[in-house]
Amino acid sequence: MIIGKDIKRMLDELDEARSQEKGDVNAPYRENRSYRRSRVVWEAQVRVYFNDVTLKSEVREVPGVVRDISANGAKLVLNEPISEMVGLDLIIPKLGQFPCDAVWANDCIVGVQFKDDPATVFQHLTRVLPNA
Repeated sequence: MIIGKDIKRMLDELDEARSQEKGDVNAPYRENRSYRRSRVVWEAQVRVYFNDVTLKSEVREVPGVVRDISANGAKLVLNEPISEMVGLDLIIPKLGQFPCDAVWANDCIVGVQFKDDPATVFQHLTRVLPNA
């Protein structure tokens, strides 16, 4: 059975192999982000609101998986593509519900930015990711 530590180890090994392929063996990977990104595999759901209307007939829910997350945003792999770039709620059973905007999308892979203050999101993250 594969557990979270095994997945993290495999992803770290993949990063190392990729950096070696690029010929940059001695330079460690450096990320240019304001908030540390953590790789995760968490069940999630995106609730899409049309024109910010919350009538049940105006809401679409798309299941998916959170692949990485930071206090500022997350990368999602959804079961179907979404074309809406605003009016989203990311629902993560482990953490809660977060209003967000999609900032990029490539078919079923979507990058979202949280509307909440990063410090607030960070508090939620540290409950389940002590090293966030």
